[in-house]
Amino acid sequence: MDIKLLFYCFFSVLLASICKGMVGFGDPLISGPLLSMTLPNSVITPGQVPVSLILNCKVVWQNRAHFSWKLVFPISVFVLLGIIPGVYLLRYGSPAILKFGLGIVIILSGIEMLTRKSAKVRKANPVVRSAVSFLSGLTAGLFGINLLVLAYLHRVSENREGFRSNVCFVYLLECIFRGGLYLWNGMYTKECLFLTLAALPGALLGISIGMRLDKRVSDQLSDKFVVYVFIAGGVSTTVKALLEVL
Repeated sequence: MDIKLLFYCFFSVLLASICKGMVGFGDPLISGPLLSMTLPNSVITPGQVPVSLILNCKVVWQNRAHFSWKLVFPISVFVLLGIIPGVYLLRYGSPAILKFGLGIVIILSGIEMLTRKSAKVRKANPVVRSAVSFLSGLTAGLFGINLLVLAYLHRVSENREGFRSNVCFVYLLECIFRGGLYLWNGMYTKECLFLTLAALPGALLGISIGMRLDKRVSDQLSDKFVVYVFIAGGVSTTVKALLEVL
């Protein structure tokens, strides 16, 4: 990587991590499309794992008082199971049609979240939870996008601190497991390492800025911001899939 590309990676991840600090997720939705303009997905997805690992540790620790192991454990199990076939699909090719379908599902889920009338916390449904978690893990292994589980946790979490803590703990386990699979399959290259080294400073600076901005935002505005970022992720995924086809 030349110096210009390193700075580009730094600022792309900086911008994405500000979003992470404010809502607890969304960093791959911003950094992914930006980085894909100069790097292949086979470099971006593994190279971002160490960065995501550190960011999720920070968010989980900061919101640890609101963590619910009872809620997170079954979700994590099925997410990890879904990652296995996703990683192998990534290794042997990632069909754009699957990414396009994922984007549409995310957009529709986001619209449902935005138009949901009841603010009441829903009771967990084991069947829905397992299916959503497995599919979310599949897309995480394949595209580095673990979004579907967000819609479910948004529905069953009692507050934004609990939502962030639980979401980021799932992401934390997912990053460890996914990173191990990438390493086992020899998917880490010199380019991945350069991306990680360039991205880490931007990630740490960005999440610190995002967390400071979050302290000035009300719960209602924060909740809406979560949904908007979620929908934007679906749009980004869909557009990127279309560009790969065209």
